[in-house]
Amino acid sequence: MNKKATDKIISVYWFAILFIVAAAIVYMVFVFYGEPYDVRELEANALTNHVADCLVLDTGFLKEEFLNEESGENFLEECNLNFNTEDVYKWNEQGQYYLNIEFIKEESLVFDISEGNKNLISSCGIEKEIEDENLAKCIEREFYSLTSGGDIYSIKILSIVRKTEKNA
Repeated sequence: MNKKATDKIISVYWFAILFIVAAAIVYMVFVFYGEPYDVRELEANALTNHVADCLVLDTGFLKEEFLNEESGENFLEECNLNFNTEDVYKWNEQGQYYLNIEFIKEESLVFDISEGNKNLISSCGIEKEIEDENLAKCIEREFYSLTSGGDIYSIKILSIVRKTEKNA
């Protein structure tokens, strides 16, 4: 029996199998990494959670320093937030984030804190009607917190992240 011919036939099948496996791996990588991930909603959720953690003590009581209107002047510094973005797609010309916090006591607005690009608010109304990837992602949450004096506050946090050029 000619053993060399058998080895040549097996090697052809071996290279064919290697080629199929390599092509399958390349195809899976292309499918997995082919489209960009839209992480704007996750980023808005993380921003909302960070702000809520900053406003409330570990015991669940509202921090007293946020109960006056002057707290909004340096809110970003107090909560270690930075709304600066990388200089891609001319993002430095327009803000990519917006944050609004409303402090409500007995169904009346006591005061609010707003930071960021206010032009992004219009995306929230449209986003509910139209499912478009080029609109900013809006997350609105509400929670209740007590002060050390026993007053109950409803705190509404609206977080908006734009970054449509990179994520949509």
